[in-house]
Amino acid sequence: MNNQHPGESLATSMSELCSRFSFREILLAIIIARWKRRRMVNSFDAFPSWLRCDLALSDE
Repeated sequence: MNNQHPGESLATSMSELCSRFSFREILLAIIIARWKRRRMVNSFDAFPSWLRCDLALSDE
């Protein structure tokens, strides 16, 4: 079992991440991940037409 405090393991993970990648690479990865998640959450195009109809969404 791991006896580390959760804050310590997070700090260790963050320091390892920062040592492997530059600040610019980390920031870019965060921006891309948030953009993809927002697109995924806001996209109803993947739903079939019958489901969009049941949810009272436009059938476009």
